[in-house]
Amino acid sequence: MADDEVSKLDRCFPRELVVEACRRDQTDLIEQILNSMSEKTNEEVAEFFNSVTDALGNHALHICALYGSYEVMDALFDIQYFECDPLTRMDKDTPLHIAVRYANDKNPELGEEMISMMCEAGCDPRVRNKHGQKPADLVFNKPEIKQVLQKAEYILAEGIQDETMGSDNDVASDSD
Repeated sequence: MADDEVSKLDRCFPRELVVEACRRDQTDLIEQILNSMSEKTNEEVAEFFNSVTDALGNHALHICALYGSYEVMDALFDIQYFECDPLTRMDKDTPLHIAVRYANDKNPELGEEMISMMCEAGCDPRVRNKHGQKPADLVFNKPEIKQVLQKAEYILAEGIQDETMGSDNDVASDSD
């Protein structure tokens, strides 16, 4: 980042820094903000990050999904009480909806990695947007991504513990 960009960012308010960090995948900006909030409770920190939106009403996690900011997304999930299923103002999309679009239109591999991380972090693939679509309904010609979403949906619907997500051999059978 150029020196003039850094000095401009230093003059920004923390909300603007979060948005910028999410757009540019800049974990150092997130760390800077978290360090400045060291006197705050976990609830206050989460409340701040959960309330950050850009001019279009996208929350921090939406912005990460829109720009493929995997590292910042991962850092946000480390914040206790962080909301992982906020809805956009216009279409009522979750960040998973946005990540699927990113995978469809920009980078399928990075999109799948983001979607996997989001599902593991607790994002709910069953949430429908205002058009009645779940994230899996938006998947276009990417069976691996659809499988990740369907598996996460199944796990949530059945109440299966997270430890079984990594093992395909732990499926219960009626014959037992």
